[in-house]
Amino acid sequence: MPGDVTKRWVLKEADDGIVARQSEQLKVSLLLARLLVLRGLADLDSAKRYLSSSLRSDLPSPFTMADMEPAVERIIHAIKNQELIGVWGDYDVDGTTGASVLVSFLREIGAEPVYHVPHRVDEGYGLNTEGLKRLRERGVGLVVTVDCGISNAREIDAARDFGLDVVVVDHHQPPDELPPAVAVIDPHRRDCLFPDKGLCAAGLAFYLVIGLRARLREAGWFAQSGDPDIRRYLDIVTLGTIADMVPLKGVNRTLIRRGLSELCGSTRPGIVALKQVANIAAGEVSAGQVGFQLGPRINAAGRVDYGIKVVELLTTNSSEVALRIAQELEAHNRKRRAIEAEVLSQVLTQAQARFDGAAPHSLVLGGESWHPGVLGIVASRIVEKFYRPTVVIGFVSGQGKGSARSIRGFHMVEGFRRCAEHLEKFGGHEYAGGLSIKEEKLGLFAGAFENVAREILTSGDLLPCLEVDAELNFAEIGFPLVRELESLKPFGVGNPEPLFITREVEVCERKPFSGGARFRFRQGGRVIGGVAFGAGDDFAAVAGTKIDLAYRLSENEWNGTFSVELKIADARLAAGD
Repeated sequence: MPGDVTKRWVLKEADDGIVARQSEQLKVSLLLARLLVLRGLADLDSAKRYLSSSLRSDLPSPFTMADMEPAVERIIHAIKNQELIGVWGDYDVDGTTGASVLVSFLREIGAEPVYHVPHRVDEGYGLNTEGLKRLRERGVGLVVTVDCGISNAREIDAARDFGLDVVVVDHHQPPDELPPAVAVIDPHRRDCLFPDKGLCAAGLAFYLVIGLRARLREAGWFAQSGDPDIRRYLDIVTLGTIADMVPLKGVNRTLIRRGLSELCGSTRPGIVALKQVANIAAGEVSAGQVGFQLGPRINAAGRVDYGIKVVELLTTNSSEVALRIAQELEAHNRKRRAIEAEVLSQVLTQAQARFDGAAPHSLVLGGESWHPGVLGIVASRIVEKFYRPTVVIGFVSGQGKGSARSIRGFHMVEGFRRCAEHLEKFGGHEYAGGLSIKEEKLGLFAGAFENVAREILTSGDLLPCLEVDAELNFAEIGFPLVRELESLKPFGVGNPEPLFITREVEVCERKPFSGGARFRFRQGGRVIGGVAFGAGDDFAAVAGTKIDLAYRLSENEWNGTFSVELKIADARLAAGD
């Protein structure tokens, strides 16, 4: 989408010899071979796995993951001894979906787990001692965390003191010393040999289920009932994986390629109801629909109400209950959008003021009573507009909670670590994080964070890079090419939709509409339509000019007629125009 920040166009480089070899060995076009090589698939085996994505042959063993064996052993001990198991999820999308996967599987094999999802405002992120005590009082002997726990050593130590075992399943960066749990499953552990570090909590929960089924099968647990078909849980795993915006490559891609099919045909009441309120018709469900329609509705519960509703939705067998909860999520999502718009307006005003003098390398923005449930989304919007590492903090009675989003070249959690003296608590990933801070420390933290950003980022780093996969002429564009690109789907983080450029394109027609503009372009005697969402009066494509065009390809249908259309990412005046 055309944005506010000038972009650098960089045509990616690929070894022509390797591309030719891949084309010949895989029996694909040179363009598709180039796209595979650019995705790091330069050898035949990895390219074949990418194109096939077989669950049976392409998923690494769960037991290559550190502590998977003791985690599975402890859970099976609880199952066999009818010990009450608690599942403690997180209120974000991969925490609630991951908890739903584990709860559903435990129920299917005869256990009756209880589950808890902390309230974002009332309890905050992660484990808390009071909540663990309440589970123990209910008779729980084992708690399995999903999407939290890695930074809760104190709470886990306290749980051990009152007789509660904890298994941690988390994908956040671990501290130097792991918490004193029975087992800690986190692929980011230094001693974890699992080859893929990109799984979200929903994917990790599914991997725990794979390990549990394997060991229960060996113990003869399914001799009478038959093995449970855990592929049916991939509809939930896919929701969490896509909506959590983890890289859609490697294990994640293998899971969601099958998972999108499961999502399409799912009879799970919660999935059916969720698609109904999101107005997703019967038929194929795309990664885009998950990311922009289903995911936000799931996330809305934890942002403005109570994330436990998502687990209720995805684990209920009642269509009536599912529809009621889905309608509540729809209402929460509308409320979330209204809150987001209000907070974004205030944050934008504050951010723009930072550029009145020397342009900053980072943005730390804070305001009174900014709702914590929308701060991450707002931070993402600010990064899209200004392309700076951004921290957005809401304060209540002097106490602040913030969400952060980063850019290429700046590791957010490392940035926090270098400013830790001003923070009460922090965590997250390379591109996203969260923190707690006292209001009186805001200025000191903002200054320290800016100094870190200036040390790490050059002025060139503050221009977003538009990485182009290949240069095309309009003569090469058609349905065969669009269909060939289908083999690269699903697109998303880590597996971006291919981006192309065409130079010296004539703008024949421009028709503005409320969300952007539609165009007709000509190059070499070929005319193709295109659309640019968010294109304002300053957008370079003006009728009668010649431009260089950056775009993605799509198949468009209108009144029964199909055509290839350009989804415009950026445009600039051609060198000679």
